[in-house]
Amino acid sequence: MIKIKVPATSANIGPGFDTLGVALNLFNTITVEKTESTQRSVLWKNGVIEVADEENYVKVTLDQILAQYGFDQIGYKLIIGDCQIPISRGLGSSAASIIAGIYAANYLMDFKLSKEDIIQHATEIEGHPDNVVPAILGGMVISCIDEASHKIIHSTVQFPDELHFKVFIPDFRVSTKDARKVLPKEYSLAQCVNNISRVSMLINALNTKDYDLLRFSFKDEIHEPYRIKLIHQADLIMEKFKSLNTLGAFISGAGPTLISLVKADDTEFDAIINPFLETLQHTWTLKSLTVNNNGTTYEILE
Repeated sequence: MIKIKVPATSANIGPGFDTLGVALNLFNTITVEKTESTQRSVLWKNGVIEVADEENYVKVTLDQILAQYGFDQIGYKLIIGDCQIPISRGLGSSAASIIAGIYAANYLMDFKLSKEDIIQHATEIEGHPDNVVPAILGGMVISCIDEASHKIIHSTVQFPDELHFKVFIPDFRVSTKDARKVLPKEYSLAQCVNNISRVSMLINALNTKDYDLLRFSFKDEIHEPYRIKLIHQADLIMEKFKSLNTLGAFISGAGPTLISLVKADDTEFDAIINPFLETLQHTWTLKSLTVNNNGTTYEILE
């Protein structure tokens, strides 16, 4: 039996569209047990079936990988444990489920896959590497796809421990599919230059700890101007972040979660922002998260 723990992720981080992502200390956990028969079952720890089997990315991915490698006859008992990552909120819930399924399949196949194999499969299933790579490796990661070989090239950014993520999760969803529909088919040269320059500045600002550059560096012209319209009262919240002189803010992934960066020693932010959240029309949950540097982990149980 194996217990698998996958972290949440925030992708894009402003201008790093489909390229930049970071793992956060919020987790989904599953357990998988080999069975003597070929029967496959899914149990939910809380007793409530939250997602049907045919829509459960953990099970669908697990079965897909087993079939791809000729292990169709293996039976298992899959237990969906603590699921802290909210669905369709821009925190990598689908990526976490896909990764959990691949790790589960790898266990059932006696660890046939390397970590790079897992990255490759996860990216192919998810469609882009920005969530899956940091969820597997941990930390903040730049990920690119080599068009010739289709391999994933990745590099880890040393994210400062003194920066914390203030994560604002609303009570409504925005699907990644809908969020991609609102994006333009073409961009101007000026928009492309904006994002190239800002993401370059962002990485250097983190490396040099020049935090005064962060707010400027987060400005995106590829996805945020279009997606922010899908997030109720997002403009108002972003203005509030700015008035509090935070280090900067961005849409997490496709949204609707919003994230603001603050220093770890900022003791005033929560006290000011919580009363403000109560004035909004939707319920927003504030979580204070840090970077997860371990990525996906597993434990073999007796």
